[in-house]
Amino acid sequence: MRQPIAWMVLDFRMTRTSLSIAAAVLLEATALAGVARAQAYLPEDNLAYPVQVLVPDGGGTGFFVRRDRELFLVTARHVIFDVLTGRLHAPELTLRALSKDVHESAVTVMHVNAAQLVEAKQIHADEPRDVAVVRLASLRTDGLNTTPGVVVTEKSKGAIVVAPFEYLTRYADVDVSSQIFMFGYPSVGVAGSSQIDRTRPLVRGGIVAGLNAALKTIIIDAPVNHGNSGGPVVQLSRANRLRIIGIATQFVPVPEDVLPLKPEAPAPGPAPGTMLALGNSGYGVVASADAIIELISRF
Repeated sequence: MRQPIAWMVLDFRMTRTSLSIAAAVLLEATALAGVARAQAYLPEDNLAYPVQVLVPDGGGTGFFVRRDRELFLVTARHVIFDVLTGRLHAPELTLRALSKDVHESAVTVMHVNAAQLVEAKQIHADEPRDVAVVRLASLRTDGLNTTPGVVVTEKSKGAIVVAPFEYLTRYADVDVSSQIFMFGYPSVGVAGSSQIDRTRPLVRGGIVAGLNAALKTIIIDAPVNHGNSGGPVVQLSRANRLRIIGIATQFVPVPEDVLPLKPEAPAPGPAPGTMLALGNSGYGVVASADAIIELISRF
């Protein structure tokens, strides 16, 4: 039978408002009769895992992690910092988290003064592995103390979903061919589509296609699109439990020939040639949770 996800809800009072945090025990998967491979059943409230990270003219995905009494945001470095200049895309960013209660339309919104947090060394980043961690708050018995520069402006009645630090799974424990799920807010190809609600995340399934031992990255058989960056990727382990193995960072490109449209009346001169473009191969790159663990441990 399918086993529901278990929740432990912790309530904390703030000076002006209160914020509930659900420390999620990731569901156990069930092997279906007649199916050799175990299939994971994801209750809809798992969609509260990914956090939408909004910056002017861009953004991506992230998720919350709790280590002891510290609350962190994990995302891809390039979601916050420009790859070429190393500077912040914008001095401020907005985090938008769905409620654990799938029937609630209200969301929790945090405004983050990224420039202030960089100055205070509350953002740690790993450029080669494209991972960033932001310290958002300390959880105390007398309230939730947000890091200076972090303000909760809206909150849902239900809890936000936070992954315990212990659920981060190191590269050495990733199994090739194991089933995976990727959560995120993909933004490519959905503009103007009535079928896609851009305020809600999407789930994509696949498998671990391979490992890059030199780079300590994970290759998944699932395409990563713009907006997916920073989203959590979970693996169905041998013990039939889902554990976070890292975050989506980029797609694996494949060269493809693109022929320009032929004009109705050919112009004089040589015929136009082909243009070489890079397409999405359908494989995605995941930065392993090792980088996340190391960055959080530096705080």
